[in-house]
Formats: sequence, C-alpha cells, structure tokens
Amino acid sequence: MAVKIRRGEQQDIPFLAWVMYTAARSHLTACPWCVIYGEPEKRTRILLAALSQMPTLPWSYFSRFWIAEVDGVPAAAMCGFVPAESLSSAMAEPELSVAKQMFDYPEPRLAVIRERLAVAALGFPEDLPDIWAIENVAVLPEFRGLGLIDQLFKQTLEEGRQSGFKRAQILSLIGNDAGQRAFERNGFKVVSEKRSKVFDELFATPGAKLLARDL
Repeated sequence: MAVKIRRGEQQDIPFLAWVMYTAARSHLTACPWCVIYGEPEKRTRILLAALSQMPTLPWSYFSRFWIAEVDGVPAAAMCGFVPAESLSSAMAEPELSVAKQMFDYPEPRLAVIRERLAVAALGFPEDLPDIWAIENVAVLPEFRGLGLIDQLFKQTLEEGRQSGFKRAQILSLIGNDAGQRAFERNGFKVVSEKRSKVFDELFATPGAKLLARDL
C-alpha cells in the first residue's frame, strides 16, 4: 500500500465535496448543509463543489486541502487555513450567491436559508485568536483504520507551524465521539463548547466543541 500526501487539485473537487458533506454530517442522520438548504445529498454536494472553487472561502477552497492518496486513489482529506474571515463572517452571502446562481432560488427561499445559517452560527464557539484552523476531515469508509487521518494531521499541523502559528484548533459537533477521539489522539484537547436550543432543534445536536493544541 503506497500512501501519498499531496495538495488538493481542481480534479479533486468532486471528492472534496464528499469530504465536506461527510465531515459536516458527522454522527448525524441528516447533513447540516442539507438542512440549511433544504436539498437532498446530490444537490447539496453540487453546491459544496461550487464552494470549493471559491478562493475567498479558505475553509472550503480546494487548494487549502491536503489529500491522502492510497495507491493513487484519493482516500482522505482535511483543510488547514487561517480563520480570520472564516465561518462566522463568511457563512452567508457567498453560499447564498452560489445557491442562487446554480438553483435560481427565489428570495423567500433565500430568506429561509439566511435564517438557518444564522442559527448554525449559534452552535459554534468563537475562533481562538491568532490560530491555525483545521476543518473538513473525512476518510472514505474502505480506507478507514489505516492511520490516514494521523498522517494528514502531521502534514497540516506542520503547515500551520511553518506559517508561524503557535496553536491550532478544530471543531467537533457534540456527540461526535469517534471524531473527538481522533482529534485527541493527535494532541487536541477540548477548550470550550457552545450549546443552543434552536441549533439543537434544527440540526439534532446541541452544539459544538472547540479543541486546541500547541504547535
């Protein structure tokens, strides 16, 4: 088995849409992106593929990802980025503009999506200051248990270190025990969490934990 860690490329966009979808779904029955847009998986992944082509969204842009290939097949990925303009401030209009362009949503539906995006922001802790962020972590089922996540963490954390950061953070939905164990295995510890009743009502999980570690 030959494992190669490399940067995401434009040809990886369909795979990265699956990664973002799967990472967001976490342990839940319904992916939060599907809930926000009111779309089935196929159309949601089309939207995520479009978001992965937007350089202004560092948490989703394809070249911000590291990919683990196994025998030439993309098997796992994670994204490392600086969250200065990330989730809280860039979580509405870019996504809405893509959705409107691709699916021609009328204004009433866009208003509903805006409301759901606002609720989504209520369940996530604030980013730590001067931090390197990691998000969108997922492995294809047939490649799980091979240590690919650990190799990706090693690469992505080194990127943050080389970029001058002293700490890194990652978010985990409350209840995603398997994900939290993987993060803690790679040196992260829970530093805060945020819960919201309306977040829980919409997404069927009470909120998210923020984990951090030194670099």
